[in-house]
Amino acid sequence: MNVLAVNGSPRKGSNSCTGLILEPFIEGMKAAGARTELVSLAERNVQPCLGCFLCWVKTPGECARKDDMAGLLQKYAEADFVVFATPLYHYSMTGLLKNFIDRTLPLSQPWIVEDPSRPGLSAHPKRFPKARSIFLVSPCGFPEFEHFGQLVSYFKFIASKQHWKYTGEILRPAAEALKADASGKVFGWYFDLVRQAGEQVVRDGAVSEALRKELQRDLFPGGSEAFRQHANRQWMEDLKRFGNDPTPPWKDVNP
Repeated sequence: MNVLAVNGSPRKGSNSCTGLILEPFIEGMKAAGARTELVSLAERNVQPCLGCFLCWVKTPGECARKDDMAGLLQKYAEADFVVFATPLYHYSMTGLLKNFIDRTLPLSQPWIVEDPSRPGLSAHPKRFPKARSIFLVSPCGFPEFEHFGQLVSYFKFIASKQHWKYTGEILRPAAEALKADASGKVFGWYFDLVRQAGEQVVRDGAVSEALRKELQRDLFPGGSEAFRQHANRQWMEDLKRFGNDPTPPWKDVNP
C-alpha cells in the first residue's frame, strides 16, 4: 500500500497537535507494511486555485500555477491511501488543506456527466481513475466530539463523489493537552492506541469498534465544565502576560 499523509496544520513540529497524532499513526501503518510519505503543507508553497480552468483546456492535467503542487499532485495521484489531517478551524479544515484539495482539479476532466455512483447527480470524469481509500485525522480545542460533525460529513461526501472508500477517522477533542506531554508519560497510552489504529487500517481496512471506543477516552478528567474552567484560567494568564484585561466577558454579556 502506497500511503500519502497530508498535514494541513499551519503549526510545525511538536507545536502541531495534528502532527503529534499523525506520527504514531504513520508508524503503525509502516509496521503493517505500508510505504508512507508525510507532507506538511506548512512547509510547502501551495497557492490557491485561480479558477482559470487552464488545467482542463490549455494544458490538460497540468496547473498554470508554478509552485510545489505539481510534485504533490503526482504523489497524490499515485497514492493508494490518503490520510487527510487538519486541526479543526471554524468547524472545518484549515485553509492550507482546502487549498491543496482545490488544487487537485487537474485530476478531473471538464466533461459533465451523470455520476455513476449517485444517479441523478452530475460529476466530472477522472483523468486517472483509481481505487483509493482515505482516512481523516483531526484534533480540536473544544472538549466535545460533536464539533467535528461538519468536517466528517465533508470528507464522507468527497469520498462518495470521488468513488473512494472512506475508512474512518481519529478525532481528538481537548488536543492541546497532548503538547504539554513531551515525554509521553501522561498520554503514552493514547499514542499507543493511535499506533494500533494505523496498523489496523492497513491490515484490516478499518479501525475496530473496540479500538475506536478506546481512542475516544477523555484526555482531561472532570468533563467539559472542568475543562472549560482550566482553559479559561490559562487564557486569563495569557491575557495578563500581554498586559490585557483578563476579566471574562460572560459576567455581563452572554458569551
